Amino acid sequence: MLVSALQAGTRYDVVILGTGIGGTILGAILARHGQKVLLIEQGVHPRFTIGESTIPETTILFRILAARYGVPEIGNLATYQRLNRYVGASHGVKRNFSFMYHRPGQAQRPEESSQYPTAAPPYGPDVHMFRQDVDAYMLQVAMSYGASAVMRTEVTEVAIDKDGVRLRTKQGTEFTASYVVDAGGLKSMLAQTFGLRDQQPKLRTRSRSLFTHMVGVKPYDACIPKTHGLFSPLSQGTLHHVFDRGWMWVIPFNNHPTSTNRLVSVGLNLDIDHHPRTGLPPEEEFRQFISRYPSIAEQFKDATAAQPWMSSDQLQFSSQTAVGERFCMLPHAFGFVDPLFSSGLGVTMFAINAIAVRLIRAATDGDYSAERFAYVDTWTKKNIDFYDRLVSGAYLSFTDFALWNAWHRLWMIGGMLGPFGQMEIHQRIVNSPSPLTESITESFPYRAAQGYELPEFAALFDAAESELHAYRDGRCSSKEAATRIFAQIERSGLWPKPWGALSPERRSAGTFTLLPLLKLALWLGHKSPGSARKYYFKQFGAKDVLKELARENLLQLKHASTSYAVMARDTALDWNSDWSHP
Repeated sequence: MLVSALQAGTRYDVVILGTGIGGTILGAILARHGQKVLLIEQGVHPRFTIGESTIPETTILFRILAARYGVPEIGNLATYQRLNRYVGASHGVKRNFSFMYHRPGQAQRPEESSQYPTAAPPYGPDVHMFRQDVDAYMLQVAMSYGASAVMRTEVTEVAIDKDGVRLRTKQGTEFTASYVVDAGGLKSMLAQTFGLRDQQPKLRTRSRSLFTHMVGVKPYDACIPKTHGLFSPLSQGTLHHVFDRGWMWVIPFNNHPTSTNRLVSVGLNLDIDHHPRTGLPPEEEFRQFISRYPSIAEQFKDATAAQPWMSSDQLQFSSQTAVGERFCMLPHAFGFVDPLFSSGLGVTMFAINAIAVRLIRAATDGDYSAERFAYVDTWTKKNIDFYDRLVSGAYLSFTDFALWNAWHRLWMIGGMLGPFGQMEIHQRIVNSPSPLTESITESFPYRAAQGYELPEFAALFDAAESELHAYRDGRCSSKEAATRIFAQIERSGLWPKPWGALSPERRSAGTFTLLPLLKLALWLGHKSPGSARKYYFKQFGAKDVLKELARENLLQLKHASTSYAVMARDTALDWNSDWSHP
């Protein structure tokens, strides 16, 4: 039961329920700042966990948390190079998001594909986290700063009053604390105890999932002719197979030469109103489904599950509130949309940044009131609502490639705005003599994932969503809706000029290697619409990119010459042949 020694009668400042990546990062931060922290875990490490694919916002948020709270170990999660050096070689590299559109009974058409790159050094590449290793690593980090932890411990009772929190376990042990944070995901103890779950999720997205880890999955590059015209190797990123009202993730951990992990994470996600449950065992349903799509079937022809398949009913859930007297829930305990755009980790890191600073201040002045944490509740609801709109729109657009080709351009624009906002914050934090007092992380336009609070982007998103709804309601065809969305994007001025002309035929944003990244940042700061020019690229500039590049280069040079050589190449070039084996 005991992972670290517990002192009898200890009153903790904060008890955290759950030791996934969110709970352990928060625990490490709070312990680093002198708080008595107890992490309680119903299971044990290592354990199977999904939520493996990062996005540029997430990786920059790791840097922000590391710099703001003085926990450099969190920064070790920020890039593929850092993760493999400090955590282990079980993780994959993520150089892109690739989307392949499929039609039943037909080989995949190369022209019906798209790609969005992740950043090159110094801010990337992003990673495919082998979560059982990352979660265990962060638990050890939290304990190294003084946090206590118990495993195989089920909390059966939570009581909260004006004086604090009392928790009782199945084993009969009682813990007391000033505050409790629920990082338990779907099985949130606080949601169950206080009846916070919505009986019907207040979300538009309605999907289910089948998932596992597999071996023997072919690199998709080896399954199709290289005529798609995309910049980055498909198998060195998160591959999304897209089809009518559904999609599949393929997340390899074995996609670089130094990997020690043969596994590939695979998940099939289906709109439950168009693909209801079949009653078949998950693996049989998966095989039957992909048999309709020859190019997908080829990729999985020799693949076998490394562990039993898992399946869900409706993935979505929501709660009435994320905050109450002396408690809060991390976003994945509050609600969940769908893993389509890999947003879960980013939303969690945003929330941790807001929660941690409030808990540190609360321990000083004894004020744990719900009012102090009200921003966390507002922010969580707002961001989950945005992603729900984004993902539900995507499922609707999957009915036709032309429509999906238009809709996902909005995600590309948001995926550009969000990281630059976080780069701005990171630079502000790095330069600040007192980063805990900084309020920029919660001020417009930096607090919203995907840049939705930027007026021009919000207006564009709303207008495009209206076109999707017009198609849904039968008021226009998919082609008409797609054409009008493209026109709206053109009028908005938000399509970056460095990406080239906006057209349905241009299916990639190009690369985010050093020179294109600098050009994009300069466009955002000097040529983009008024609000973007006003708020972005002010604290942060080209010189800061180069300084960060110098720091990362020095880190890799100290590590190994081969690692440095790969990083130097990736700074300038996006295509490579690092992974050419099955």
